[in-house]
Amino acid sequence: MKDKFIKKLKRSWLAIWIAFAAAALSTIGVLAAYTSVSSVKRVVSTQKGAGMLFSSNYLTTDENDLPRTITFSSMENSPCVTVNVCNYPQTLIKHNDKDITYTLTVELVDSNGNAVTGEEAAKYSVEYNGEKKTFGSNSKIEFSLLKLMADDFNKHEFVLTFDKSQLTKSDIYMRVTATPTNQAELKPLSAKLGVIYINDNTSATWTGTFIDNATSPKDLDGFNYRLSGSGEGTVTLTWNTNYVDISPWFKNTYDLTISNDSSGIATATLKVNSAEKNQYDIQFYRTNGINSAEQWSDGNHTDVTVTGTGFVSMSFTQSTATEN
Repeated sequence: MKDKFIKKLKRSWLAIWIAFAAAALSTIGVLAAYTSVSSVKRVVSTQKGAGMLFSSNYLTTDENDLPRTITFSSMENSPCVTVNVCNYPQTLIKHNDKDITYTLTVELVDSNGNAVTGEEAAKYSVEYNGEKKTFGSNSKIEFSLLKLMADDFNKHEFVLTFDKSQLTKSDIYMRVTATPTNQAELKPLSAKLGVIYINDNTSATWTGTFIDNATSPKDLDGFNYRLSGSGEGTVTLTWNTNYVDISPWFKNTYDLTISNDSSGIATATLKVNSAEKNQYDIQFYRTNGINSAEQWSDGNHTDVTVTGTGFVSMSFTQSTATEN
């Protein structure tokens, strides 16, 4: 009788122990899953590009306020710069799942940031959604209560018109700032934009340069590169795929044929003609993360280098009279 009781007790304790162990393992599994999800969320939320669900083709979150110049041909009757403000990154990966309300302010300033007033100010204007505003005595234009809806990839376009007669000598810029008013996690976007004149009587010239104003390239997840110039010909772009690759959108839009050599250098050609288009903005994205040796090639941020090796470069060949 005693032996039967002990056997029964052992079986009961074994069942209790198995149940306890199963519960413990289940708890560990749940904890591991929860920890894994939390870790993923932390990684995503700390990525440098995560906050760019409010972005622009010209405006950035950088605060150094360095002037940016856009080139124009003398054939342009009214030099206009179209600035967009979007509810998605310029990479078009995803759009913001919340409506964004914001205010756009445009100030007429000189290169030092001082307000420009007087008769000259009236020659500059900003247009949005069919409404055109010129600068008044306070040298400021404001569009308020703007809303980017969360239903799709949405953007607003603002057309900045400069005074053509001032293109060769002017020190006048438009400082554009887009300030979100309903999402505290979104940073304001801003830039100081100016224009420069290219004389079409000179030889055709095209140049390429990065337009990111970050203090260090290591502060950026990707890069904006601008081709601009005058005349007709062929631009040859090369980039190092060990560090960056070109935007698929740009590749598909301009039907680029890209070749790659064994060292990772990619090459593509683009036909250009300033009579049709005098500027191309291209996005390049990192392929292997940030290299600790990265630095701007010079004070104008024309390229990024790693121990002397550049990320992106270009060359231009002018069309001849006999070329089709």
